[in-house]
Amino acid sequence: MRTGILLFLSVLLNLPLWAQAEQRTASSKELAPVVIVSSYNTAVRHVNENLAEFFEEYTRSGIPNPITVEDINAHNLRDCLGWRHRLRRVLRKYYEHGNRPACIVLLGLEASSVFFSFDDAELKRTPVVVGMRNSAIVKIPAQQNLDIVEWDPESYDLTKDFNDYNIVGGELYYYDVKRNLDLIKRFYPKCSTITFMTDNTLRGVTMHALFKKYAQKDNRFDVNYIDGRKMSMIEADETISNMPPSQALLLGTWSVDNSNSYVVRNSTYTFGQTNPKLPTFTLTDVAMGHWPVAGYSPRYHVMGRTLADKVVEFLKTGRKKPVELVENRYVFDLQRLNMLKLSLEGFSFNYDVVNEPLSVFEEYRDTILFITVLIIVLVSALAITLHLLRKSRRLSAKLVKQGKELLVAKYNAEEANQTKSRFIASISHEIRTPLNAVLGFSQLFANDQIEMSAEERKQYADLIMTNSNMLLKLIDDVLEVSKIEAGKLKFNIGEHDVVALVNTAAKIAEANNRSADVEIRVATNVSHLMIETDRERLLQVLANLTTNAKKCTEKGTITIALEKLRKDDMISISVSDTGCGIPKEKATEVFERFSKLNSFRQGTGLGLSICKAFVEELGGKIWVDTTYTEGARFVFTHPIRQKKQ
Repeated sequence: MRTGILLFLSVLLNLPLWAQAEQRTASSKELAPVVIVSSYNTAVRHVNENLAEFFEEYTRSGIPNPITVEDINAHNLRDCLGWRHRLRRVLRKYYEHGNRPACIVLLGLEASSVFFSFDDAELKRTPVVVGMRNSAIVKIPAQQNLDIVEWDPESYDLTKDFNDYNIVGGELYYYDVKRNLDLIKRFYPKCSTITFMTDNTLRGVTMHALFKKYAQKDNRFDVNYIDGRKMSMIEADETISNMPPSQALLLGTWSVDNSNSYVVRNSTYTFGQTNPKLPTFTLTDVAMGHWPVAGYSPRYHVMGRTLADKVVEFLKTGRKKPVELVENRYVFDLQRLNMLKLSLEGFSFNYDVVNEPLSVFEEYRDTILFITVLIIVLVSALAITLHLLRKSRRLSAKLVKQGKELLVAKYNAEEANQTKSRFIASISHEIRTPLNAVLGFSQLFANDQIEMSAEERKQYADLIMTNSNMLLKLIDDVLEVSKIEAGKLKFNIGEHDVVALVNTAAKIAEANNRSADVEIRVATNVSHLMIETDRERLLQVLANLTTNAKKCTEKGTITIALEKLRKDDMISISVSDTGCGIPKEKATEVFERFSKLNSFRQGTGLGLSICKAFVEELGGKIWVDTTYTEGARFVFTHPIRQKKQ
């Protein structure tokens, strides 16, 4: 019901565009038309979406050639021979009446399969833009009385025939059987039998032929088939329910069974409930989110705008564009992975996920925002408190003999201290530590009975400022960790000279070095090396490591070393110090959040965990070198070239 309403509204909204196109057709009969041949009629949702985008983009270009839309109503596979007759009848309207198309746009697998099954010289000369869901197709046969159930067509790569036709552009999806079988073997190396599932549509037949062609060359599996041409939904469900968990099922598509009934979403959900522990994968992302555990499939999208661009480019310039293959990607269902006790550890390819559990930061986002706001308010209150304390001290000298005014000043100070204490009591231990320092030294300023020298005042003021900066650093680190957990951390990858970056980090560390007894050095075996990285994130990693080294080193050297590794196209960067060192049993613990070897030393306990997240996102690893005995040494790797997405 809802789908019907949406389709109706979509058609209604696009009526002005189509009416404009019809007016243009009436006034431009002398111009050759752009003929869109659709596999299905315009009431089908994805057809309507593609046509709406096509009309919008084409109209914007100002091309005067009129657009006409034809369809071959190819829903029923049993009627595939009728598709040929309908397409021939459509084409005769143009070729036999002297109205040869300026360009033909093939929208959908069925229309394309029929078109390329014609061996017609006139058709081969006509400019064609293709838009379809599979680059590997089957040709619709010409013989009469075709038995669809027993039809066993051969799959072939359509792009190989493009040289025989006047292809001027287009966009194709392609399905990678090998990668999906590799995926099954990765998770289930002992699996030796798989079942491939397709439905009673041309898309299903095409996938069946594609899979069968590849399976004949791949001897890793014994193969069974669930073929919607031969099975009903009930029979398919029974077959799936009887499959043992030692086998795997690879889903192609399932929307029509042998009764020719459409059973799109409810069927796949039912199959998933029938045998929930069955290892199920998808070639097309069908049922992803409630049944398959993973799959390698195309990034589906509405391609109407892209097809219009190809047509406009050709009509304006006469130039042909290569047909684009839409990018594929890995998709994993995290809930199914956990249910089947599977892990993505060591999986090196980029991937998308569905059913991802909320991170701690996402789950408690409101609380985190509240604490962040609270900290900001607290810092502001502390600044106001310090101002009041300084003002109170100046007034106290003038009002020493005025008891009433002195009592008022003391009351204000006590009230400020009470407010300050309430703030401190509402936050965590990590916040409380620097706050205690700020409050303690502030009380010294407020106490008239304690005499302080100018040097002491400056020292206490510096300590207050240092701990206030620690609070701000904690806020920044908490927000950074929140971004990491939420997967919203953005990296700006570019080419940079890593030698220059290391030298820059050393100069920054030297500028912030307050100890004359600590020397900062750079050691490298290369003078110039370009790498693909995020400059600011890499500098932040080096800054955190050098800052930690300075906290632990009272006297000696801090060395930043850069080395180009011979293997794996990687570099290694280390930060060594001659300080107190790290016990071996703490070597991995230091990367945990809020982990501090010395609870009395300044710091948030988040810096190293942030370093670990940045390094791993950039494609490297970070660890403590436990063989180093002169202090502490942190080592991390970084690829010279980032892996292609």
